[in-house]
Amino acid sequence: MRTTKIERVRGVNDILPEECAIATQIENTLRDCFASFGYRPIDVPLIEYTELYLRKSGEEIAARLYDFIYRNRRLCLRPELTASVVRAYIDHLQGLPLPVRLYYVGSAFRYERPQKERYRQFTQMGIELIGVTGGMADAEVISTACQGLNALGLTGYRLYLGHISVVSKFLDSLQIETRLRSFLLTQMEVLRKDGKAEVERRLCDIYPAFELYTANRELSQERLADESRRIQRLTTLFQDMEESEARESILDLLASMNVELGGNRDAQEIVDRLLGKMQRQDQTARISKALEFMRELGQLVGEPAAVFQEAEKLLSVYGIDYAGLDRLREIINTLEFYHLDQSQIILDLGMSRGLQYYTGMIFEIHHGSGGETRQVCGGGRYDDLVATFGGRQDTPATGFSYGMERLQVALEADGKLGKSRGFVEVLVVPVSQEDAGYAIGVAQELRQAGLRVEMDVKNKSVSSNFEYANKQGIPFAIAIGPDERRTGEIVLKNMASGEQQRMKVSEVASQFDQRI
Repeated sequence: MRTTKIERVRGVNDILPEECAIATQIENTLRDCFASFGYRPIDVPLIEYTELYLRKSGEEIAARLYDFIYRNRRLCLRPELTASVVRAYIDHLQGLPLPVRLYYVGSAFRYERPQKERYRQFTQMGIELIGVTGGMADAEVISTACQGLNALGLTGYRLYLGHISVVSKFLDSLQIETRLRSFLLTQMEVLRKDGKAEVERRLCDIYPAFELYTANRELSQERLADESRRIQRLTTLFQDMEESEARESILDLLASMNVELGGNRDAQEIVDRLLGKMQRQDQTARISKALEFMRELGQLVGEPAAVFQEAEKLLSVYGIDYAGLDRLREIINTLEFYHLDQSQIILDLGMSRGLQYYTGMIFEIHHGSGGETRQVCGGGRYDDLVATFGGRQDTPATGFSYGMERLQVALEADGKLGKSRGFVEVLVVPVSQEDAGYAIGVAQELRQAGLRVEMDVKNKSVSSNFEYANKQGIPFAIAIGPDERRTGEIVLKNMASGEQQRMKVSEVASQFDQRI
């Protein structure tokens, strides 16, 4: 009985044998590169507690989690691997001497709108350098990323380099509350691509008070004043109280209104957060100032020397120190010793990478030109993540990952993605059923010698098997008949040239190495 076909889930892909073989070749090349720098492999689970990603990854990723409740546990499919690797380091590796160098490869999952080169299941491969700070460490990570691309033969890529502390220090100086600060840090790219109005629209969703600020052209001044006075009266009331008195007043007020504090959070935690919000000054003017600085900073993209000059002028106007710029100079100077072409480096002070856990240097590597550019790699420094996840002590770290699907497309666009070498190396063909037992023994001996051997199990003719070998790209074939059984020898046929050579089975492997 024929049943309805079950379709592939939208946004995920089947990786067929030829593509799988190419992907394996790419991974193996990158593994060798990582190992040459002293990085060791680690594998982490596909499923983690959702809290791992809610704590620090950022709202943009949190909104796209494959998140579910199973037996009263909130779990998710990992949306990236850095957080999982750091969690594994805390669980198992904190006792090792620092630094710890790790590399990984694996699938990640985000609920995306499927489009070209953007999938709901994708592969990341990268490194984490845990336990060391400074320009030397950052430069090693960047150089490893570039040397991996070089090993694959990819050229024409550009390194975009930035430092998140340039904007984060300014936000700190404004004393913008934590949630708004985190939000603004992730909006640098949006501000540059979609403009200030789009960021303001998003701000209104998470900070309703900002809507009053942006809507003053539509609201009468009298209504605005009324709204502001009501907010200010409540704010002033709690600012003038001692903290313990304010906390008790909130609890009394809620109790008198028969409001119960339930849910997963402790009542004291809810009151503390409510009190904190009431005691904070209105943030709208500070946010507006932050957006203007971010807009100006986002325009500083280009050749490092020129950007450094303009950045110093801007930071001087806003009274921000040059620490982030000095670190970038140190990294760029160190990269010269790795022979990285300086013309490939673009300083981009408007980059944010969209993840809240970055604390210092950030970078991306893009490939292509015109409308065919794509990001193939990204990473940066995240000195707070180990402590945030419960590590025994503050532990700096830095790392990066490739997007493997995009990397494969870039290699194909560069003409560096050849066909994979044939998987099967030798086809063993029994001439008749009587020859099958001996043919099995030959195939087993060749496998033990390290060759990949396929054997005809369909009882096809020798000519049909040779035709099959040609179609499958199998370079050699061995037909086993009565003569081979009697002499203990075989005839090795080169399918490309047609040349045949009689030899002992033990000689096949060495001959094979010479001929391919």
